[in-house]
Amino acid sequence: MGDNTTNTEEDSDVFDGFKFRIVALGEAGVGKTSLIRRYTENSFDPEYKQTIGTTFSSKDVELVYEGGHKRRVRLVCWDLGGQSTYRELRRQFMKGASGAIIVYDVTRPETFMAMNTWFSSFREVCPDTAVVICANKVDLEEERMVPVEPGTMLRDWFQAEYYETSAKTGGAVEEVFSKLAHKIMEKVRGEGVGPKM
Repeated sequence: MGDNTTNTEEDSDVFDGFKFRIVALGEAGVGKTSLIRRYTENSFDPEYKQTIGTTFSSKDVELVYEGGHKRRVRLVCWDLGGQSTYRELRRQFMKGASGAIIVYDVTRPETFMAMNTWFSSFREVCPDTAVVICANKVDLEEERMVPVEPGTMLRDWFQAEYYETSAKTGGAVEEVFSKLAHKIMEKVRGEGVGPKM
C-alpha cells in the first residue's frame, strides 16, 4: 500500500523542481516503450505490445552541476505510437516538448531509413529542441543489419547525440535520458529561467 501512496505523490503537482516533457519517436516496434520502461521502472518485457495512441511515465532525477549545484527534475516521458494513423496525434503531443529521443532498430534497416522523416516532423514542431538518437536492440548482435557508421552519420547530420542502446540489458539507457535532461537544463539556464525552489 505504501508504494501506491508514493506513486500518487510523485504524480501530483506538489513537485518543487523543473518538469520536462520528452517524446519518444520512431517506427512501430523499435523499442520506444521498452526504453522508457527500462529507464522509469528498470524492467523489460520481451513480449511486444503495440502502443495505442500515447502513454506516459515519469521519473524524478537530480542533476548535479559544477560547484555541487543540484537541480531536481521530473522527466515526463511520452511514448507516441509509431503507426502512421497517429500522425496528427503525435504532432499535438510534440508541441511544447522539451526534448526528443528518436529510435531505430539496428536489426531492421527500414526503421533507420525512416529516421529523417521522424527528425523532420519533430523539427517542424520544435525547431530548437534537444534531440538524442538511439540505435536500439544492440544486444541482438547476430541479427544486427545497421552498423555503427550510419548512426554516426545521422548524429552529424542531425547535430544530435547518438547512443547505442539495449532496453533488454539496460545498455546506455540511463545515459540517454541523463544526457537529454542535462541538455534541456543547459538551454533553460541559457535562457535565464531561474530555478523553481
